[in-house]
Amino acid sequence: MLPLIIVEATVRLGYAIFAVATLSFLGFGIQPPSADWGLALSESYMLMAGGAWWTVVLDAAAIASLVVAVNLVADAVQRVIDR
Repeated sequence: MLPLIIVEATVRLGYAIFAVATLSFLGFGIQPPSADWGLALSESYMLMAGGAWWTVVLDAAAIASLVVAVNLVADAVQRVIDR
């Protein structure tokens, strides 16, 4: 039972990262001056009208790459457990 719990916890970690970032982006999560990627994405989104689109892309890519990395770790743990 423990291997299933470990895999499920790592998958849910990715969901939690997206949930916190989404809530912070919408203004319901962590408030300034705390550091949060969703908050940074929200602040850089305001700069997008001025032509600074790369700040939004880089912040979003950082969040997405963390979630993908966590999911890859979950897949690796599952493969090790299934052996």
